[in-house]
Amino acid sequence: MDAIERGWLAGVHYFRSGLTVLGRSPWLYVRLLTLFAIPALIAAIVAGVDFAPGPGRSVVLFFMNGISSTVAPVVIMVAVAAGFSGRDLGVAGSLRTGLGWLPRYLWTNVHTSVIFWLPVGTLLLLRWWQRDAISLGDPAEAAVDAGWFVVIGTVALYVHSRTLLAPFYAIHGDMPATVAALESWRVSGRYFGKVFGTFIVSSAPTAVPLGAVFAALLWTLGDSPRATMLVMLPSLIWVALKFIRPFLVTAVYPLHKDLWREESSRRAAHGDPGTPAVLDPILRLSAWIPRVAGRIVGKDLDWTL
Repeated sequence: MDAIERGWLAGVHYFRSGLTVLGRSPWLYVRLLTLFAIPALIAAIVAGVDFAPGPGRSVVLFFMNGISSTVAPVVIMVAVAAGFSGRDLGVAGSLRTGLGWLPRYLWTNVHTSVIFWLPVGTLLLLRWWQRDAISLGDPAEAAVDAGWFVVIGTVALYVHSRTLLAPFYAIHGDMPATVAALESWRVSGRYFGKVFGTFIVSSAPTAVPLGAVFAALLWTLGDSPRATMLVMLPSLIWVALKFIRPFLVTAVYPLHKDLWREESSRRAAHGDPGTPAVLDPILRLSAWIPRVAGRIVGKDLDWTL
């Protein structure tokens, strides 16, 4: 059995494990999804309505999208951790525990965003430069666009897979964000097939249909409705992610634990690579975040700084 097949089989295995946990308290996730989809939906409506532009509109969009994009993931993560421990925190308990870990989650996202956007952003800039510097006619332009789409999409999927485990190590493993991002890169590189397979298998059942609906609407709508939908699209994406995230998080949660056990055994036999000295200044500034939150249910990872 080759590495690709093992990766897909691992993805199916962890996806099924996640479905089992979701099935124990489905209405909890429905309530959480609804709670965090509403702010993004409000932002989409505000963006789509022809209000006069101004700072108030920008503040509403930023605040509503921010709630949906930053608070929702960590709250769902703690709900999932409780589910795997056989507990149901409820909406209030998930919010209370998740908000305590929000600083750590946000700081981890700063790390993973830099790692993601350095290569992806560079490719986007190169694409824009190429379009301005080299004029191509049809159908060459369409072929080049397709090639850029494949290259950028492939790099984006790869880098996202390499940082996928970071928030889990930061929250459930109680690792400082810098260490969590480093270990995510290390572990996902060694077990990339399993990580990538789990990422795709758990995301695709909801991401593909939702993406197809968006694409169909953009294709079939008239110019004015299409322009309105494009303005609303950033907020609608955060709404759509609410349907993807529970399946992804419940699949990656047992994956990150299993991979860390394998990695710990390997390091016990062959030595720990340690943390590069260049990261020490960042760790000294931020390793405490968010010690005030206390322990989280489902935390059973050990690491050495």
